[in-house]
Amino acid sequence: MLPEPRPLDRIDRAILRVLQTDARTSNRALAEHVGLAPSSCLARVQRLVSEGVLAGFHARVDPRPLGLSLQAMVFIQLSTHGGSAIDDFRHRLLALPEVVQLFHVGGAQDLLVHVVVRDSDHLRRLIGDGIAAHREVRHIETNVVFDHDTRPVPVDESPGTVVS
Repeated sequence: MLPEPRPLDRIDRAILRVLQTDARTSNRALAEHVGLAPSSCLARVQRLVSEGVLAGFHARVDPRPLGLSLQAMVFIQLSTHGGSAIDDFRHRLLALPEVVQLFHVGGAQDLLVHVVVRDSDHLRRLIGDGIAAHREVRHIETNVVFDHDTRPVPVDESPGTVVS
């Protein structure tokens, strides 16, 4: 179990902003950017990792050069919700290599699954053979993704205002 994270100060938040933009930033450059000695900066990053605030460092891979040119969001409504039904089904979905993100959501649907596939035939087979064939599935809706954007998590104490 992770220790309870301490409140984040302005330097912690600055470290998070930089690392979300470029996780490959060297400790020396990070320390210079946030105004700390490299050893103090490294200690802060290590604390943020040990407390679970920094959950990992990732490379963002463009799926197209890998031959995965189609992305879709698959909304799944399950017929069974009791016991470990949802968790068991989630684990089966996560075993599919095409699944890149999975969300357990509230509302009319139970799961939102982000998939990457080669083409529409691959998507059809994945939905028909890999997802819909399970007895727990009541209903599926699939939306093709034309484009998407990813933003860093807001780390400021008051993360902006609603735009109307």
